[in-house]
Amino acid sequence: MKAEGSIPVPMNDNPIVATAKQYWSLLLDSVLPRRKLLKKVRSQWGRPSEKDSFMASRYFDLMHDASGDTWVDDKTWNDLEFQEIFYRMDTTITPVGSQVLFARLRRYVSDAEALTHRYSIYMQLAKDVVLREALQLHLSKLSDDNNADLADLLFGEPLEKSPNRALIYTWSLLSLVLLISVAFFKVMAWLWLVVIFVNVFVSIRGASREHRESEAMKHCANLLDAADDLSNLHKLYPSFNYLERLRNEAPQRAVIRKALFWFALSKMQPFSIIFSVLNFAFLFQLIIQAGTIQRFFRIRSKLTATYELVGGIDAIIAVASCLQQYPHHCLPSFTEDRVLSITDGYHPLLPDGVSNSVRLVRRSALVTGSNMAGKTTFIKMLSSNAILAQTVGFCLASAATIPCSTVMASIHGTHSVTSGKSHYFAEIEAIDSFIRNRARGGIKILAIDEPFSGTNTVERIAVAHAVLESLGAHAIVLTTTHDVELQDLLGDSYTLYHFQENPDVDGYFDYVLKRGPATARNAIRLLERMGFPEEVVENAMSYAERDIFTTGDARLHVGRPS
Repeated sequence: MKAEGSIPVPMNDNPIVATAKQYWSLLLDSVLPRRKLLKKVRSQWGRPSEKDSFMASRYFDLMHDASGDTWVDDKTWNDLEFQEIFYRMDTTITPVGSQVLFARLRRYVSDAEALTHRYSIYMQLAKDVVLREALQLHLSKLSDDNNADLADLLFGEPLEKSPNRALIYTWSLLSLVLLISVAFFKVMAWLWLVVIFVNVFVSIRGASREHRESEAMKHCANLLDAADDLSNLHKLYPSFNYLERLRNEAPQRAVIRKALFWFALSKMQPFSIIFSVLNFAFLFQLIIQAGTIQRFFRIRSKLTATYELVGGIDAIIAVASCLQQYPHHCLPSFTEDRVLSITDGYHPLLPDGVSNSVRLVRRSALVTGSNMAGKTTFIKMLSSNAILAQTVGFCLASAATIPCSTVMASIHGTHSVTSGKSHYFAEIEAIDSFIRNRARGGIKILAIDEPFSGTNTVERIAVAHAVLESLGAHAIVLTTTHDVELQDLLGDSYTLYHFQENPDVDGYFDYVLKRGPATARNAIRLLERMGFPEEVVENAMSYAERDIFTTGDARLHVGRPS
């Protein structure tokens, strides 16, 4: 009889049933790897990456200097936290996809139609689950992290030739002659034991090198297999142009397969046993592998397009997945004019953050506010979106107009003990590069956080005034400062914005951008809110209201000089 007030336990909550289902699911996953993979990719869709992006920068490192393309420079990449943006975005299945995604985030694309096409593919993959998962299943053949060495294999220095190569070829020929002599003429059969001993010794000594070369060729074969499988999907999805381009690369892959034929045959059962015996007889397998490696490096350029297409498919799925994390995103419009417009924009690392809007038409932006109010995040948001628009083809905003321009940033600087460079010296080096790049023509977006903060007040304001005035005449400058004096000094060419504290919200800051100069003294009011003595708060407010500050022997006038 059921006790009064008892609640029946649903069958699904029975621990025995739950455990049985769990084991059954594990059994199915082990028998059906496709099912396990689909569960994994479905669980990762629309979520931040949690993977370790092994050797992700390798492709970029090997080819960016010789490519002739325009790239996001190292300082800007680091200052704008693009490494973290990449990690969040990298849900690729293959190391090749990671490498291509990393390079795409750093390569500016000047063709607006190409960027528009990329955005259309993101939308297509977001809607077409069947296509997306079919692509991911075929990409899984390259999922092993060891396939990351494909970048070195295709774009790095060729593998070094064996220093004893000529000697090995000669010895192999002599071994073959001796084998024929023993087999047909019964000549000195005992010498054959000596030959076998030498060949075994040579094979063992070269085993490490032979293993490295074999693994490299296996990874190349994995790429060929994955590419052929993907290209076969073209008949089912003719509108997905990556598949058509992969199909068009089939003749190039056929040349590579032909070059790898004997090597591939030597690794197949039962031929591998036969080749091993022949290797002990006259180093046949060693000779085959040396010849294969030599031929491969002569024709490896035929495989670079396939590498980029396969990695590109993986990368574009990862970007489509990443976009699901954000409340809104858009295809930006591009302009040759000095116009930067972002509506409801937010930072890629803060999908739940406060959005802000800005429109700069042949003007720059000067943003003031206290520490932690949001001004640095704001210029990072604008700069990051300008890069994302021109590399992967989207902005995290409701609408955006982006100038066709590289972006350079000087967001932070630290003293380097090894180089002996101070914060100030490192900063003036960066800003000097801005001036030199601006002089080369073309629009530039320059993000500068608290310029020249490493020096005294009088010189800081004087130098910042001169530099920002010069840069703002030809570039879009996005700069932050604590020096409210610059508002009057630069107000003719800079649009003024500010962030301020809001005593009515938790955490003191609402991160909402406000148009115009900063006038409130809320930074001092926060001292009062945090319990500072009343005398300290009143004195700080009194000092802030003065027109003149004395700094050493110099007198700094607040406001526009008469």
